[in-house]
Amino acid sequence: MNGRERLLATLGGQPVDRVAIAPFLYFNSVYELFGYVPDIDNFSDPPDFDPIVKFVEYCDYFGFDVMHNLGSDWGFYMFRPCDNWDVRIAEERRGDEKQRTITIRTPEGDLRHVENYRRSSRYLVVSAPEEYLVKSPRDFEILRKYAPTPDLLDARLVRRAAQAVGDKGLVASNAGGVFNMLNAWRKLDDVMSDPLSDEGFYREMAAYARDCAIGAMQVMIANGADLIEMTGNLATSAVGPRYYRKYVLDYEKQVIDAVHAAGALVNYHNCGDAARIMHLYNEMGMDCWGYLTPPPFGDVDLDQALRVIRRDMVLRGNIDQVEFMVQATPQQVNDRVRDLLLKVKPRGNWILSTTDFLFDGTPYENIRAFTAAGMAYGQY
Repeated sequence: MNGRERLLATLGGQPVDRVAIAPFLYFNSVYELFGYVPDIDNFSDPPDFDPIVKFVEYCDYFGFDVMHNLGSDWGFYMFRPCDNWDVRIAEERRGDEKQRTITIRTPEGDLRHVENYRRSSRYLVVSAPEEYLVKSPRDFEILRKYAPTPDLLDARLVRRAAQAVGDKGLVASNAGGVFNMLNAWRKLDDVMSDPLSDEGFYREMAAYARDCAIGAMQVMIANGADLIEMTGNLATSAVGPRYYRKYVLDYEKQVIDAVHAAGALVNYHNCGDAARIMHLYNEMGMDCWGYLTPPPFGDVDLDQALRVIRRDMVLRGNIDQVEFMVQATPQQVNDRVRDLLLKVKPRGNWILSTTDFLFDGTPYENIRAFTAAGMAYGQY
């Protein structure tokens, strides 16, 4: 089987020749292999290097089945100008740090978003908002009335990923679930407290975020995404099962249903705590859940997850990349993958993966041991 056949069969509950090997990957791994040092200003789409094509070459180099998640709208369509939505960007750069201030002028007032960028390693640039667009119900009304619609999403990277992948795997475009989408324009602690302080306001925002998420995903699917890597990592065990059921679950399920109606699959991305809410995942209809993060960086016990999660849901992950993949010996990697696969193979419906993206600096002999063990112990 080629990578595409293997992944589609796995996600469809069909027999496969072996467990698919598809760790979650990010730009930094690709840049590291090819020795390219990205600039902060064009980290995800540099003019002199093509990470979209090189992603596939990276997977070939280490023997992975391709799940190409770099074909996504990393610029976020809400910050693109349209009628009555005048976007003005000011940047202040100091070496390997940058602050971007986005001021949006509308007929009914201005909105402001401030984002900080910094180089966290030679090959990785990270960002975090300092100030969010929606600070009040009035700000939300302006956003809802004047913001761009998802048809302005830039799908060029999705199309390039689809062309690059071919039969080696799937295009798995990243897009936020409802809770994550809300956090794109509102501070997370406000998002978490809104249902308790003003449920009506929260539900208006959640319904709008749901429609935005669906629209964005539909554009990605129309441009070649086989699967949506739907980020749900902000509503974790911390919110609790009652909160999750009342304020999150139905909105996420509606997005998942819309993705299926558009002809694509869903990998639900919670790479953190999930022990208290993962039983609710059985009701949401996603095709796959990643990434079953064990302690100390998550709270998922694999044996409990195997008991709780419905058997027809594909599972992906459970190998720690924060410390283990960096510090282990190749033999320890082999043993960890062996023990994992011997446990999950009787259940089936498993994709061998790390719990999030590999850090640059991960020893290549460990990555090769990861693949070799997957090949050796993942055969059916």
